[in-house]
Amino acid sequence: MFIFNRSKQLLILALVSILLVACSNSSDNDSPSSTYSADIVWTEYGIPHITADNWGSLGFGLGNAFAQLNFCPYMKDVVKANGQSAELLGDEGNLSFDFVMKLYNTEEALEIAKTGLSDRGLALFEGYAAGISKYLADTGVDNLAQGEAGCQGQPWVREITFDDVLRSAYKTILRASADPFYNELVAAAPPETLAANPQVAKHELPTLLAQLRAMTPQTMADSLGFPAVEMMGSNAYGVGRNVSGSNSGVLFGNPHFPWRGISRFFMAHQTIPGEYDVMGAGLFGIPLANIGFNKDTAWSHTVSTARRFSLHELRLNPENVLEYYYDDELLALETQTVSAIDGSGAAVEHTFYLSRFGPIVDLGRLNSALEGWPTFNGTIFAFQDANKENFRGLEAWIGFGLAENMDDIVEDTKTIGIPWVNTISADRYGDALYGDISVVPHATTEKINNCVRGIVGPLLLENGVVSLDGSDSSCGLGNDEGAPANVFGYQSLPKLRTLQYGANANDSYWLPNPANLLTGFSQAIGPEEYEQSLRTRLTFVQAEERIARIDGLEGPGFTNKQVRAIFYSARNYAAELVNDDVVAICEAVEDWSLYGASNATMKQACNILGAWDTRHTIDSVGGHVFTEFWRIARSLDNLWAVPFDPTDPVHTPNQLNTADAELVEAVRQALAGGVQVLLDNSIALDLPWGEVQFIERNGVNIPLPGGSGGMLFNVISANLVDGEGYSDVRAGNSYIQAVSWDETDCPDANAILTYSQSTDPASPHYDDATKLYSQSGWIDLPFCKRDQDAQEIRREKVSQ
Repeated sequence: MFIFNRSKQLLILALVSILLVACSNSSDNDSPSSTYSADIVWTEYGIPHITADNWGSLGFGLGNAFAQLNFCPYMKDVVKANGQSAELLGDEGNLSFDFVMKLYNTEEALEIAKTGLSDRGLALFEGYAAGISKYLADTGVDNLAQGEAGCQGQPWVREITFDDVLRSAYKTILRASADPFYNELVAAAPPETLAANPQVAKHELPTLLAQLRAMTPQTMADSLGFPAVEMMGSNAYGVGRNVSGSNSGVLFGNPHFPWRGISRFFMAHQTIPGEYDVMGAGLFGIPLANIGFNKDTAWSHTVSTARRFSLHELRLNPENVLEYYYDDELLALETQTVSAIDGSGAAVEHTFYLSRFGPIVDLGRLNSALEGWPTFNGTIFAFQDANKENFRGLEAWIGFGLAENMDDIVEDTKTIGIPWVNTISADRYGDALYGDISVVPHATTEKINNCVRGIVGPLLLENGVVSLDGSDSSCGLGNDEGAPANVFGYQSLPKLRTLQYGANANDSYWLPNPANLLTGFSQAIGPEEYEQSLRTRLTFVQAEERIARIDGLEGPGFTNKQVRAIFYSARNYAAELVNDDVVAICEAVEDWSLYGASNATMKQACNILGAWDTRHTIDSVGGHVFTEFWRIARSLDNLWAVPFDPTDPVHTPNQLNTADAELVEAVRQALAGGVQVLLDNSIALDLPWGEVQFIERNGVNIPLPGGSGGMLFNVISANLVDGEGYSDVRAGNSYIQAVSWDETDCPDANAILTYSQSTDPASPHYDDATKLYSQSGWIDLPFCKRDQDAQEIRREKVSQ
């Protein structure tokens, strides 16, 4: 076992620093023999503008700038991606996750990445690793950041290698497949007796089937550890010239991502003169703009409904449960044993069992009826990961940065490398695009109809998971010409290219525009003709009201300025639909003691809701009262008077069903219950929203606009903390950009990074952008040199 030796580690870092200095022949550390060299201009809010002559140096400069502000959380992710978390990270470690990383992040996978990436991609990632390590060598482990995300003096800090960067990036690509499935992958283990039959008595079957039928998409997501919509969601508009109010398009991107850990964004501007000039933000550890813009195009992403895996139900040999039927043939499961170090320092092995489709999983955490090897009906499930060994998306994002128009953006999506998100884009010529052009298992409607069989398959399908009959060779995933194996190609995926607009807020591809519904695609990509979330509906209500000029904003068109105003309006669509009726029900109650509540307190709550503007700006009063009420009321039976109508998905269902006496009674109970939650947590009812929802930074509470993604377009996902409010911010608005163009080469680009650029409490960029967000402000992104000069803070040259 490798043991970190503190004194040796410090000596090595010191020697690296000496060697780096010794290699320099000039005072600016930029000798002619330098492997990497980049200029960094830092502008307001800690945005680095990196200029280099080649891709390796561009990655080096970005890696160094990123590490200056965020080295520690990235170092921690490298530990996890290498399958060393249990060994090195104490309570944060997870041995099961380590085993899965050892299964996926192999030397073979790295070789596939290195073979598949272009020379520029390889150089970019290799330079990125070198730039991060340069920062560590210059700074020293004892001078790294402190605080919640810090790693000062930690023995697991070390140099970052090229392989580390690839492993961390691969872990991000697996975010919607192997990553949340790690418990299921590790839990699968055969019984000691190979000839083991399922021991289920006949009288137990009805109970098991009832358990299965009780599954819902949300319980499935919760059980399997998939991120909740509020934790990993997004909104985006791609606006075309016919409605933008100009001859150009408008792009608004608003990802809702975690505020902690590796899934944060980092803003940067990367330039190779005459070749590449891109500004935007990349996820930690990705040395390019996942969401960004250049002189001519802009793009964003939203988490899509498609699953990035398929299940295959295998019928076992009752005499040997390590064999399964494939047509009339019995195939033996193969094994792969991996080793990791646990928290005690001991080496621990785990054996995975592999079918022709992939490793076996135990779905008992999803539903106890599916636990065991075999399950109650004599089968097991194999897990086929569509993103296994997919590094194509990294090249696609490089291509987006090089794009000169929408044709180029579309061409770059055809590699089918984007791993788990929709793409929304606009260009300076007025074209707009929505598309779920991402990695989706190739299970056609015909195949699903023919091959989702038995008891379990149809129930899983109702919850959005495709489980095919793995014992029938005709039921394997298909292929499209020119596409990667086992995933849908470009022509089979939903998309809308338009001069109007396309949008998405994490519902399926079906509704990218009310006038252009997309139908006829595989259920593996998502459902059609189903009730949309309130956030999706608000996304389109805002757009349609803007185009019709009935939203109270000045001027025609759907402009950059107007879409930013729409965002900060922080409308609560649930409240717009029901609050007036709720207030009327509230005011009609004569004796709240029947509901265990005080008349005086409930009268105050009624008055507050009646005066509330149904917004979640920091000065609005009433949002928390409605939020706690709606947590209860949203799942009430027979809530709406007007049911969902697939011909009007934006406006239905609607109207609180006040004609239903039972529903009205349930609303009263929900009001009393919601108010009680606030009282139990010592939260005054009459506080402005900014005093209820905030983030603490260096002892200062910063008010935060926005609220629950179940009701709002402007999303902050926060837990209620006793005596404070919604101060435990988990996720929500992150890197938000609005981009348009005029006749100049300088895009009109505005952005905000809600949690700020740095995770280091000692950095001036730990909270500066958060304070700007609190005041509904925007960073005027300095894409062109004259704007950079006006916002410049400092500049430096980095090389080695």
